[in-house]
Parts: sequence; C-alpha cells; structure tokens
Amino acid sequence: MTGNQGIQVLPPSAAERIAAGEVVDRPGSVVKELVENSLDAGARRITVELVGAGRRLIRVTDDGEGIAASELPLAFQRFATSKIRAAEDLQRIHTYGFRGEALPSVAAVARVEMVSRVRDGEASRITIEGGTQTSHGPASGPVGTTVTVENLFFNTPARRRFLKSPAREAAVIIEAIEALALAAPDVAFRLIDEGREILWYPAEPFADRARRVLGPRVAAHTLELSARAPVDLEGILGTPQAAQLRRTHQRFLVNRRPVRSPLLARALTEAYHTLIPDDRHPAAVLALRLPPQEVDANVHPRKVEVRFVDERRLFDVVTREVRRALLRVPLVHVVSGARTAGLGEVPGGPEERPADGRSPAHDAPAAGLLLALSTPDAPTRAPVRWPSIRVIGQLALTYIIGEARGDLILIDQHAAHERVLFERLMARRAGEAGVAQGLVAPVVLDLAPGEAEVLPELSPALRAIGFEVEPFGPATVRLTAVPAIAAGRGPEALFRACLHDLEGDDGPHAGRSLEERLAIATACHTAVRAGDPLDLVEMAALIEALGQTEDPFSCFHGRPTMIQMRAGDLERWFYRRT
Repeated sequence: MTGNQGIQVLPPSAAERIAAGEVVDRPGSVVKELVENSLDAGARRITVELVGAGRRLIRVTDDGEGIAASELPLAFQRFATSKIRAAEDLQRIHTYGFRGEALPSVAAVARVEMVSRVRDGEASRITIEGGTQTSHGPASGPVGTTVTVENLFFNTPARRRFLKSPAREAAVIIEAIEALALAAPDVAFRLIDEGREILWYPAEPFADRARRVLGPRVAAHTLELSARAPVDLEGILGTPQAAQLRRTHQRFLVNRRPVRSPLLARALTEAYHTLIPDDRHPAAVLALRLPPQEVDANVHPRKVEVRFVDERRLFDVVTREVRRALLRVPLVHVVSGARTAGLGEVPGGPEERPADGRSPAHDAPAAGLLLALSTPDAPTRAPVRWPSIRVIGQLALTYIIGEARGDLILIDQHAAHERVLFERLMARRAGEAGVAQGLVAPVVLDLAPGEAEVLPELSPALRAIGFEVEPFGPATVRLTAVPAIAAGRGPEALFRACLHDLEGDDGPHAGRSLEERLAIATACHTAVRAGDPLDLVEMAALIEALGQTEDPFSCFHGRPTMIQMRAGDLERWFYRRT
C-alpha cells in the first residue's frame, strides 16, 4: 500500500482476524486456550482429539461446570469473561484465562461448534464460522463442554502457509498439553491423534506427574525439592546424570501457570554450576507459588511469560534452594547394564590425557599428593551417605578401582583431585590461613605481552589464592610464593598456565569471580593427571579427601568424579542373574 488514504476504523471481520493472530498462531495455541478454559471450568477429565495435527479438527471435551444456554453467544464476544470484573482484578488472578479473547479469536479463523450443559440444566449448541454465528439451539450431552474446531485458518491462508510439518505441529500440541498437565496434576488428560491414544495422564500427585512428563529415562535420575520459605517452591530435579544437550526438559510453573522464564532458567543453570558440563542443561520441573501482586501475568498476549516484582531476590532464593537440594544427596553416576546414551555420557575436555601424559605445570607423577591431601585445615564435613570405598587398584594409570558394599566404583583420579584442591583453595581464601607457600629461591619471569596486560587486573585474586608476585622490571616480575597446595609443582610453569587460562573473557567460567576462576585454573594444573601412577596409600588418601568435599561427585568442570556399577548389573553381565 502506498500513499495516505486517511485513518479509518477497520471493519469488525478484519479486526477480529488481526486480534486472533495475537492469541492463535497455530493449532497448539488453540489447544492451549481451550484446555485452559476447561481447567478454569473445574474439569477433572479433559480429552483432546486431533485430525491432521489440528489443522482439520481439534476437539476438547471436559466434565467441567459448563456454560448456561443463554450465555453461549456471550462466550464468543471479545473481552467477555467471567473471571475478572475490573482492572484491579489483574493483580489477583487465579485463573488461566482472563481476557475473554480465546474463544472469539479461535472462532474468527475457523468453524467452531460448542456443546455445553450445566448441572441441572439442558445442553445447548452454538456454531460460529469465521466470527459469524450460524446457529444456536438445544442439543444433547453430559454436564461439561465440548468445543470442536474445524478447518483452522480457512479464511487466513497466509497463516496456514506458515505452519510447520504435521509432526512438528503435533509436537507443539503435546508440549502444550504436558505443560498444562503439570499445572493441574489432579486432572486426568487424554490426547487422541487420528484415533490413536498418544497421551494418558491419570490424576496423580505433582511429583509423579512431573516424572511422567519428563519421561522414564530422566525420571530414573531425579530427586524432589520442597521449600516453603521465603518462597513456596516445589519441584523435581534431574541429577547431573540426567543433564541434556538442550533445555527441552526444563518446565516452569508460577502459581499453577506454565510459563517461559529466562530468569528461572538462569537460576537453574547457576544452581547446577560445576555439577554438570557447561554444554549441558539440567532437567527439572519447578513450581513456584507467589502472592499474585508479586507476579504480572499480563505481559504477553498468550500469557506464556510473566514478570516478577523482585527478580533479584527470587533468583537468589531459587538458586540457593535448588543447590541445597542437590547437595543433600549422593549424585554419583550409576551405570546400568546398558549404556544410557544421552543421559550419562559426558564429553571430554582439555583434561583428557595429553600425548605424554603430562601437563605443562606437572613435573613429577603424584608429586606432593599426600602432602596436599593431609593438610590440617581440610574440611571435616562428610556428605550424606558417602560410601566406604575399599581401594583395589589403578586402571590405565587414570582410574582408581574401588569396591563399596559389593558395587564396583571407578574414580577419575584427575577429576577427583581437582575437586579436592579447588575446595581447599576456596576454603583457605575465605579463612585467609595457610594460603601461600614461600619459594626458597624466587623465580624471575619475563612476561609475554598478553600476560603483562592481564596481570594488574589479576593481582588481588592472585594474592588471595596464594601467589605472591612483585614487579622486577618493565615486563618482568619476581614470583616469591605459590598456593600451598601447589608447593610440589614447577612454580613458573604453574604461574604461566594460570595466566593463560585467565586471558580473555569468553571461557567456560567467564561468569565467575576472578578468584574462583584462578582457583579453578590452579587446581586444574596442580591435580594429578591421567597417566600418573599412584600407590594404594595415595589412592586411599585421595578417596578420603574427596569424601570430605562439599560436592564429591563432580569436578568443577561438571564431569563426574566417579561412576558406580551395581553388583546386580555385574551379575547380569555374567549371566548369574536374569
């Protein structure tokens, strides 16, 4: 269109189709809006039927309270709703729908038939096509409501062309139903596609519903979260073993409303920091209850996003409670008789064995290991149910073989030592005791341009961790002390390796404080490596020290420190058990 044709009021049919596009953009949107209406009507059983992935037919049947015959036409008028009476009611919404837009939006772009009956009343039917009522009269049917939507977007062909494949549209519908099934676990849901039952969720407790939606492979590796103060928080958390490549197994509910929330997703990521690799995402279902006045659910046309009054406080609380729940239980990776592809597989990284089995900062196999593990300021709190592990030997100069109550235990010696040293460094930094070990002969280093550039910024963190460095020329420094845990390492190689790890801001731990990043680098370059021989005493000392850490089941890269093979699985492998 070109030129100025003057301002005009759109005809009702055009306005309705435009408004419908804000609420209904695909079959999944229709299913979501209709199922929400069923839940608001108090339904205990909801059935969704599809033909053509919802393009040809969507039918939603519920046993809710129904709509009186005289009110059926009103239900299809825009902004007609039984859920709010004034603008102030938006601050205390307890229903899924409230704008009065769902039914008129659907009816504007499809042929819609509604049959509804209230208790102690007669059933009635109304049909709307393209926003125009075509019939209204008596019908027969049980208490509740059935809405049939046919030929979706028949009058907006452009929108039809933007729909994805039938398989993708069906997947969006399944996702919408799963989200609402999580919000209402006391309601039974059934999805039928082309006559086949795709989903059946019986009424059940929230935890059972959450595990059912996450699926059996994830559900086998979950734990429950429950907190009542300062925020009412309930959830099912996947263990690190259930971490995924994508966020598809993350679900959030706020006051029983399924929402997308970048804030809650970030809080979840923060809570799992160092427990899973940086390229994996936790699986979880989190349900929050907040006072309605602290949540704005009216920020998105389809009500899929919410805004919180005190986002910083909510972020901190969710992060803390999720982390606390994770660290209350053993998070050991359990290997079953068959590989759990996609769940327990963890990618390799820079700590894999180098060609010669050494790191640049490593000058002697296991040098100073016992000294580093037996320092007097070691933590004394053992985690819940830390197993008593008997050391059997070393496999491939990389893994410690152990036995705990008949189960086989394999411990990655490098990852385990990393965890021990990292927590020691952070604990000593906090206590400012036993941090540095002075060098008998200070080391003079000529710095590369990149090293010289980052050194001034890193100086406070270096001192906090235990490095003592003083200027000794324009591009030269003198290293007089290193962290006490690294006293057995080559000081120059260790110092340069740590500087290299902290150059730039785009590494996997870029969001951490400089002190934490330096502690990670120091622990990484100080720990024993794959290829280092350890004797039985050293292996036992490492296992004992690992058991005293806050999180003994993963290194700070998020990889497991150990895996466990159940005795029963071993027996099945050898055909001793079926």
